[in-house]
Amino acid sequence: MLETLTIRNVAVIDSAEIPFRSGLNILSGETGAGKSIIIEAISLILGSRANTELVRAGCEEAVVQGLFDITEIPWLRPRLERLGIALAGNELLIKRTIRRDGKHRIYVNGELATLTLLQELCEGLVDLCGQHEHQSLLKPNTQLELLDRYGGLSETTRGFSLTHQRFRSLSRERETLVSAEAERVRRADFLRFQIQELRDADLREGEDVELQAEKQLLQSAEARLQAADAVSRSLDGDEESLLDGLRSASQKVRQLSALDQAVRPVEEGLARALAELEEASLQLGRYARSIDLDPGRLEQVQERLALLADLRRKYGPTLREMLDRLNQLESENSELGQLEDRLEALQEELDATESLLRAQAKALSRSRSQVAEGLALSVTAELKDLKMGEARFQIDLQPRAELDEWNATGMDQIQYIVQTNRGDQARPLGKVASGGELSRLMLAIRRVIADRGGIGVYLFDEIDSGIGGQTAFEVGKKLKSVASYNQVICITHLPQVASFADHHMVVKKSTRGDHTLTEVVVLELPERREELARMLGGPKLTRKSLENAAELLEMAR
Repeated sequence: MLETLTIRNVAVIDSAEIPFRSGLNILSGETGAGKSIIIEAISLILGSRANTELVRAGCEEAVVQGLFDITEIPWLRPRLERLGIALAGNELLIKRTIRRDGKHRIYVNGELATLTLLQELCEGLVDLCGQHEHQSLLKPNTQLELLDRYGGLSETTRGFSLTHQRFRSLSRERETLVSAEAERVRRADFLRFQIQELRDADLREGEDVELQAEKQLLQSAEARLQAADAVSRSLDGDEESLLDGLRSASQKVRQLSALDQAVRPVEEGLARALAELEEASLQLGRYARSIDLDPGRLEQVQERLALLADLRRKYGPTLREMLDRLNQLESENSELGQLEDRLEALQEELDATESLLRAQAKALSRSRSQVAEGLALSVTAELKDLKMGEARFQIDLQPRAELDEWNATGMDQIQYIVQTNRGDQARPLGKVASGGELSRLMLAIRRVIADRGGIGVYLFDEIDSGIGGQTAFEVGKKLKSVASYNQVICITHLPQVASFADHHMVVKKSTRGDHTLTEVVVLELPERREELARMLGGPKLTRKSLENAAELLEMAR
């Protein structure tokens, strides 16, 4: 339950610490006193968005803090653990600061938290029923949520919602892959063409340099052969060749050496020179014979170089980059193949998920049909106590056959139907129920659901609007009944409702200098009687109004 609500510098509230107790907590006060600010403060600690306009004039920061005792809310502990929130004992402290500069802060048990975490944490902690919320009773989503809560089907619906979310995600992924299938096939064909073209080229790094060198040699073959022949003739082919002259000179020097040993070194030098020239002549002959004049090879080399030039324009300026490009193309082609495999696997997963979704939807729909009958009977009984004795409440559930028409809540279309008077035709709520009747319908539903437990605090903000007299007294009885199972906080203008309070507080507005202040005062029995008298007869207390208030308290007791 909510033990304490602390408010500082919020709108007209300078500082207030509001103690709440178990049972029925009533907040009353004049219109405009600031009761709505208390609702706004509680909404803030439950995760509503902050508005800098809430910061009190002349202040830079507003603070709202709520202290909860979660002893009787066992389902909240696993959620706290899952969200990583440390818990000291049985207390949960939520604090929000709203700054005029927009730098708001959220703290949970002293640790900074996000708005998303706060909203997830507080889901189901407080059930806020506003004075205008009865209009939400006309919405199918609200009607379905209330039915699920009554039947304890919220977790089942959550499970279906997760499967539905998964199914939708898989469907979108499949649609994306299918829509891209034509492009994938075109791309795969193009990749295979490029890969084959590069593979057929049988590229080898450095080959282009070797081919250019070979091309130059082939193109200069005839000129090289002619040059070799000319040199060869100069050495040993002509009548006055170098070798002939050298041989003649060598012979004459040998003759001279025989006569004088002093020219022996000259003889030896000429012999060496002759040997080297003869070796050079032999090498030149072998070189000339090695020169290839094959024009077919030159054509082959030129064609190969032309092919490499063509591939260079397509795949990269160097053979190394062409080979890298081939690896990239093969990798991309492999990935496209994996996409095809993914599409097949995705279809299998989608089929399995659809089967599970259909099974869950049918099971949930059957459970809802069973629960709907019990809820309809229980609410009808409650309406009799609320002076709608002729009313008959019904729930129309219509399963939708087409999966495309389903949503995250299931396959069911729901409509709350009511027959307010005997002989009237049962019609949807919005067509037959007045504001006061809707308020009573909502209270009846909340009363029935409260018996099932699960909610920590029920907060009713003037849902008794449009109700008076004996019906208001019955509303007070119902609220008191709800408070037997849960903590109830109720803001009301009706003394009949306020008379049932276990804990009564009044919201008062006063003026101090240039400032308007709101304070919350806890009432004891004498003050309660005076407040009820004010609610009954106006601000001027009379003996009669005090007697009526005392009688009202006694009737409620």
